[in-house]
Amino acid sequence: MRFLGALFIVCASVGAAIAETPQQQADKLFAEGRALLTVQKDSKAACEKFEAAIKLDATATGTMLNLGLCYENLGKYATSIKWFRKAQAAASENKLTDYENAAKDHTVTIAPKVPSLKITVDGPPDAEIRIDNERVDATTYGRVEVDAGAHVILGRAPGKKKVVQTVEAKDGQSEAVVIAFAEAAIPVYVDRGTGRRRAAVILAAAGLGGLVFTGVYSYIRYNEYHDEKVTPPGEEEEKALQKEVRLYGTTMFVVSAAALTAGVVLYLTAPGMEQISDGTAFAPVITNEEVGFSVSGTF
Repeated sequence: MRFLGALFIVCASVGAAIAETPQQQADKLFAEGRALLTVQKDSKAACEKFEAAIKLDATATGTMLNLGLCYENLGKYATSIKWFRKAQAAASENKLTDYENAAKDHTVTIAPKVPSLKITVDGPPDAEIRIDNERVDATTYGRVEVDAGAHVILGRAPGKKKVVQTVEAKDGQSEAVVIAFAEAAIPVYVDRGTGRRRAAVILAAAGLGGLVFTGVYSYIRYNEYHDEKVTPPGEEEEKALQKEVRLYGTTMFVVSAAALTAGVVLYLTAPGMEQISDGTAFAPVITNEEVGFSVSGTF
């Protein structure tokens, strides 16, 4: 009975865990994040907990505010101010005055520290700009807030070479970035079937050569026994000739025909030309200490 009772308790506990709602999970993650942030002083781990919590409860103003706090501690001011602004808007909508004021105060404090990029596009109006693989809205080109550190800027436009730049952003500073699209892109192609077609030609040529050899061999051997200058062959010799021709000639014919067929099939099924690059472009690498060039492409 004790065993059954213990088993029941275990099953009940597992069932309760399985039945935990997304809101309960979010609350649990939030509590763990707060402990990491305030007690253990581990902002990085706290951010991970809050990020997981906000995915389960996207309207949680407290989680937004704490995401702003932990990213501020990590020096990621662009990410931090993004969450403080969201928290301020959510708090205002839900009449949470204390949260709204806290978010506003932090926003005012860290705003001067946020690095930014001023992007100028010299190219078609439908050009696409991405920073660290995230698309940038054209209406924000004048001021794109980013965290401090290196960022990869990618510019794409129909029919133009792709442009890639690396920019080093620093706290409180704005970097001017010009994305200039050069001449039309020249796609790079590779013929992945070259080796296969070469092998196919060799195989087919060997097969064709074998067929020709078989015909010539059979003709020569047959005429050796019917040359008017030699004694006409006897019945046994005739049979031996036929056996020899069947043994060697037929075998060679079958092998050669198979080689020729295989060569044709290999040639016809070999891969064709394949585009491996949509064009590359040289672009400056911009930092406060140096100016250089980088080259990038899709290979």
